[in-house]
Amino acid sequence: MPPYLRLYLLVIVFSVCWNVPISLADTIPIFPSEKLSIAEGAGFLAFLNPNGGAELRKVVVADGHWIHCSVAVNNVQYSLDSDQIHRIGDKTTVERFDSERCGVRVKNLQKELETKWTLYGTDQNGGDRTGVLEVTVMSIKFIDELNVTVSGSSSTATVNCPDKDGSRYCRIIDAEQVVSESCTKTIDLTQQISHFWCHVMFWGAMTERITKINLVVEENDQDVKATVEETEDHIVLSCQYRSTVSLCRALSETDNRQFMLLDGHLSGRYSAYNTKISKGICSLEIKKPLAPADVGVWRIFQQLNPTDYTGCVFDVKSKRFSRGRTIRTRGSSVKNSRLELTATNIEIFRDPRSSSATTTELSCEVPYAIDYCYLSGPTGSDHTPQRFDRFKSLGICRFEVTNITSGMWACGINDLDGAEDHLTYYNVSVFQQPGQTITKQLTASTGDRERRLLCRTILDLPIDICRFVDPSGEVHGVSNQMKPSTEARYRYYGKGLREGECGLEIVELREKDIGWWKCLFKVRGREYEISMEIVEEGEL
Repeated sequence: MPPYLRLYLLVIVFSVCWNVPISLADTIPIFPSEKLSIAEGAGFLAFLNPNGGAELRKVVVADGHWIHCSVAVNNVQYSLDSDQIHRIGDKTTVERFDSERCGVRVKNLQKELETKWTLYGTDQNGGDRTGVLEVTVMSIKFIDELNVTVSGSSSTATVNCPDKDGSRYCRIIDAEQVVSESCTKTIDLTQQISHFWCHVMFWGAMTERITKINLVVEENDQDVKATVEETEDHIVLSCQYRSTVSLCRALSETDNRQFMLLDGHLSGRYSAYNTKISKGICSLEIKKPLAPADVGVWRIFQQLNPTDYTGCVFDVKSKRFSRGRTIRTRGSSVKNSRLELTATNIEIFRDPRSSSATTTELSCEVPYAIDYCYLSGPTGSDHTPQRFDRFKSLGICRFEVTNITSGMWACGINDLDGAEDHLTYYNVSVFQQPGQTITKQLTASTGDRERRLLCRTILDLPIDICRFVDPSGEVHGVSNQMKPSTEARYRYYGKGLREGECGLEIVELREKDIGWWKCLFKVRGREYEISMEIVEEGEL
């Protein structure tokens, strides 16, 4: 055989022998992980960790018993048997971990080395071990802004930090400086634009990567268009959706009648002849002449769930269609407006002994689509409406207020034409006890008969136990369920404990009854007391 052929075969044999241990080597864990995300320009360390819990086909190698060690990067192998420092490219250096472990210390890692790093080790028994480390190189810099658009058809959205899967640590801070120790955060979509700052740390980085995320709610793909068609025989109310709908309903606010709108359905004077579910059209046809119950506000909507629906609002007039609404300006003086306004009274109970927050829902409705709405309290601050993107076309504006305060609240609404605001007022009373006195002071004389003291709960909360303490400290328990004896001077008075009234009737007033009394009642497992007074007539 010619010498050159023998040399060629020798090279082939040598190459095969060099690679055989690699292909037959046992795969073992790598410290700290088999996948690392490293900041560009930073460094990392890694070593074969046979005692990391993985089961091997051969005897486990103890630390300090490696005969040979090397690392392969981009198909180039570097020996780690000595203290030699290898340079990869212009900046990155590779050296062995230490004399006991088969591993590497890498400094100034560059983006082009984002690849698989393979460690090869040979133990004292000649057994080969290998471990593969997948390295991702991250560019660390401050990103001014990142705009994320979400669909307005959803009530919630998730904020994700960039490169969250390769990060070592994340935290998200919102505009109110609330910190979430996570790479993701689910939020309620209550406004058109929300701002968040995502702080991310990667392996090897000494500073955080900060990303400002602007969460923008796009125009709802469920936005609707209301149309009214009037002929000699009918009035047709139609609600056109951008996409298909599953089921529509028509609701008359005048008498709370509701119709299911299915294509071709006929019910008396009402039909849904033009309803096309597949094309997102829901229509109600009303036969003329209009009945009194047909006049007023109608709403056509599809209900996604019990608290989330969307649709159109119509104001049907007896002769013609018009908005015909009563309006007030937002800038009206409080003094003058209070003389004219009609406010809805709302009673709220918030026990100071409880740490739980109370949530109060306030809403206002108009017979036309809304452009904007707001809620102002006694302090003048505005609140954000709930699911406004859905409810605005229905002429509905809703708010949820946490720990509402006493005073006059106003819900303001305006339409697309930008006319004066329509205001709905609420007179809110917050009680620290779930009850109040009806008889704060009773003026009477000794010998008077059937004198009565009464306290009642707010919100018609039922009473568990009702008692009265007289001026001398004696306790008198009364109930509408108990029948007093004929000799009893005290008996129950009121509509009943279940109706929230705790009252006492004194058959014949005596001198010992003059003075301060206490009304004691138990509601929802807690007892409360309210003071009231019987004053001798003529003493005032």
